[in-house]
Amino acid sequence: MSLLASTDDAELAAKAWLQKKYGKRLGRVKFVEVLKDSDVWTVRANVKLSSGVLLIKPHMVQVKIDSNSTQVLGYSEAEVEK
Repeated sequence: MSLLASTDDAELAAKAWLQKKYGKRLGRVKFVEVLKDSDVWTVRANVKLSSGVLLIKPHMVQVKIDSNSTQVLGYSEAEVEK
């Protein structure tokens, strides 16, 4: 049985990983897509990241998570143009 059985579980795991990776730089997180293919969840989120004093930029972050171990298999990040 997989540890991440629902989209809510996958979102919680992704948010915990984002908080660990970005720490205080992490702002608002809005999940836009959560898909499961075999035993891998792909979670895409619009994320606000601070990149300096009073400078917050939107980013699109995609995280791939193993549903059996909750291990992050990979991620990608791209700044979104306004």
